[in-house]
Amino acid sequence: MEADELGRCRAMLGVAAGASLDDIERAFMRKNFSLIQGRTGAADEAPPPELAEQKQQLRAAYEKLVAHAREQELQRNHLGAGANPPRNARDVVPDHSEVAAAPGNVRPPKTLLTPPVVQPRDPADDEFSLFRFDDWKVNTFVPPLLLALVWLVHQTPLKMLLTGFHVWMHEFGHSTAAWLCGWRATPLPIGWTPVEPVHSNFVYGGVLLLFGILFAAGLKERKVWPMIAAVALAGLQAFMTWVLPEKQKEFWMVFGGIGGEFYLSTLLMMSFWVQLPEKFKWGMCRYVFFLIGATAFLHIWLHWREVYRGIEEIPFGTLIHGEEDAGGDMNRLMDDYGWKKFTIRRTYYVLGWSCWIALGVMWLLFALRLNHVADWVVGKFSATRADGTV
Repeated sequence: MEADELGRCRAMLGVAAGASLDDIERAFMRKNFSLIQGRTGAADEAPPPELAEQKQQLRAAYEKLVAHAREQELQRNHLGAGANPPRNARDVVPDHSEVAAAPGNVRPPKTLLTPPVVQPRDPADDEFSLFRFDDWKVNTFVPPLLLALVWLVHQTPLKMLLTGFHVWMHEFGHSTAAWLCGWRATPLPIGWTPVEPVHSNFVYGGVLLLFGILFAAGLKERKVWPMIAAVALAGLQAFMTWVLPEKQKEFWMVFGGIGGEFYLSTLLMMSFWVQLPEKFKWGMCRYVFFLIGATAFLHIWLHWREVYRGIEEIPFGTLIHGEEDAGGDMNRLMDDYGWKKFTIRRTYYVLGWSCWIALGVMWLLFALRLNHVADWVVGKFSATRADGTV
């Protein structure tokens, strides 16, 4: 085997010349696991072409180095005539020719056994199937089934047990709008969110730091969706903090109560398909968040559908002080911003349908496996950077 070829193989596995079989095996397992860890596909799907090619090249280099190491070991054993005992007695065939040989007979040399090549195991094989990301069956059938389950619960008296999720989603709607504007806000589960409409560098920097951590984790593990979400949210935060006037900031904070029940619950459901970094343990937690988002969304959607049709009244007032409280969100939209009742009904009804459309597009994107296009682009970019080419 040519020295240049051996050098390339050693560089690919990251081992030095004269490395033992154990060292080569460990280096191969480590490199192969690094490739597997970067995968975004499920275990039952074929890996992307570039990943399969890298794994083939890595295995070819491993097999060449193993063959070369065994050849060197055989030569040392033949030339040494037993002067240097093997490192491990299990590596050689036991010598049973202790009976004196006839003159002229030569005892056969000790030879190495060929150890079996252990195929590296894909960690995804040990993962529970429902916790796997990018599994076509899970992405296609599980979300509609969960939605149907939540809808059935809403047809029973058990829906009263889910009221807490609706209230807190409403308060988080106010808070997230305030945080994106750089204001302090504390969502309380009692139906009240105290907001300080004054710019806070602590709030702005803390929220931006969270977006940065999300982007860095996605980049490290080559996951495109967290990176896209982090960039989009950081841009939205900058616009709402530095561009919007104070009156508009206050409007979005007021609108974000009912609005947050729509778009935050939809985002929670859409995140079911997003493969977050491993540290989030999202494979299991996404089911919990999807159920929370589904129950909040169906509650608010069914209610405002009846409001739009005129069957239910617009919810004026507040949860704490009742319908007569002039500080309610709907009261402020009419008194402070000149909205009419029809405008309120139509706006939230259209928002609800927009959320349904966004959820359907996300479902279709993953059901048709179109998400692989973005994953392929990120994988190609990472491979180009690793090779040092442009």
